[in-house]
Amino acid sequence: MSIRRFLRRDDGQTTVFFAVMMTIIIALVGLSVDVGNLCFTENKLHTAAEAAALSGALEIGSCLGVNNCTAMQTAATSALSENGYTGSMLTTNCGSTSNTSLTLLLNNPPCYRGSADPNQGKSKYVEAIVSMPVPTYFVRLIGFSTVQLTARAESVRTSNPNCIYALDQTSANAITVAVLASLTATCGVVDESNSSGAFGCALFAAVSVPNLKITGGIQNLLCSVSPAPRTSVPVPNPADPLSTLPKPTVLSCGASVLTPYHGSAGPLVIVGNAVLYPDAAYCGGITVGPLANVTFMPGTYVIRSVGPLGGLSFSLLSTVTGTGVTFYNYGPFGGINFVASSVTLGHLTLTAPTSGTYAGILFFQDPGDTAAAIIVANSSLNTTLTGAYYLPTATVTCAVSGSSTYNILVAKDINFAALSFPLGTFGTTAVTNDYSSLANGSPLAGGGSALVQ
Repeated sequence: MSIRRFLRRDDGQTTVFFAVMMTIIIALVGLSVDVGNLCFTENKLHTAAEAAALSGALEIGSCLGVNNCTAMQTAATSALSENGYTGSMLTTNCGSTSNTSLTLLLNNPPCYRGSADPNQGKSKYVEAIVSMPVPTYFVRLIGFSTVQLTARAESVRTSNPNCIYALDQTSANAITVAVLASLTATCGVVDESNSSGAFGCALFAAVSVPNLKITGGIQNLLCSVSPAPRTSVPVPNPADPLSTLPKPTVLSCGASVLTPYHGSAGPLVIVGNAVLYPDAAYCGGITVGPLANVTFMPGTYVIRSVGPLGGLSFSLLSTVTGTGVTFYNYGPFGGINFVASSVTLGHLTLTAPTSGTYAGILFFQDPGDTAAAIIVANSSLNTTLTGAYYLPTATVTCAVSGSSTYNILVAKDINFAALSFPLGTFGTTAVTNDYSSLANGSPLAGGGSALVQ
């Protein structure tokens, strides 16, 4: 029978119909297999990209102002491996990627979407783009042997919710709120002492903080603490949230004897107008005398002791300004004294840097210097100190309140005191934690990360 005659018959037409339909069905089944595999792989890639972005953002604090630092790259690559993707080619800062292999593009700050991303250029955000060619099974018959898949995620570093740490792990009264003193904060307080009296709150004192965590116990005598503290809390990890902060280079002593000062060879007492630069060490300490008018230029000031003389102190009636400054009190003698500055008729305003290695760090006392510090600042008396006070082996007496957008206090022991001066008694410490001015948020380790895209 000829093919033409066969096709004219009903059974011939049916056979052709079924042959065509089977071809279409097989093609659709093959397409669905490939599409299903691609969707499954894309979901896995997206999960891996999210993990890489989250892990990278967790390392922003340890990067110390360096974008796409090694720790961030290692964390992101490890997260990718833990999600089953190994051997990736790592590219940063929107560099070129490969279409023939697994690629991780890590951007800190984000840049992949350009101005369409509201977080473009913001260094506390991390963007991860994972791409790879995925082989096909059926559609390769029509020329598509692989399909390039790309998954993107973006995360932000979330700040440590705490801002006050007492690092002494054994003593009673590692934190004390003295008689008539008060402590309020918009961030948490951590007392790491295991003593049964680790936290002392004295007569008619008051504490109001979001959370108070104590490794040991509390001594409370007619003191208001709200909400109730948590006791027997394990020491956090890391115990010192600024332990990764590198020590500044200890510069040689300067030789200046007149303003502008570029360091000094001996104790510097300023009684008139002066401008200071941080390009050499101030050996013997810095004392701002009465009626002085001092400007600290931006940078890190290294203060070294000469014999027993050293440290940083301010006197009555002085006017002091410094923006983008960090004071590194190397010691080994001399403390930080801001008592007289709080009763000045001038004004004193010091603000930590907003970016770089020492972003958010105003005072950094070397662990080798155990000299006590007294820091009293009140905006009603024109004294504003914005930044972190880091004195890991020293006792700090503190009464700071006012217009600072944020303050951080990390010290061995802390005494929140009510101090009396000729212009009144100052016993209120009010700490806030608005880190929006800092490129990478709080400098404290122990924060988290969250997906934003």
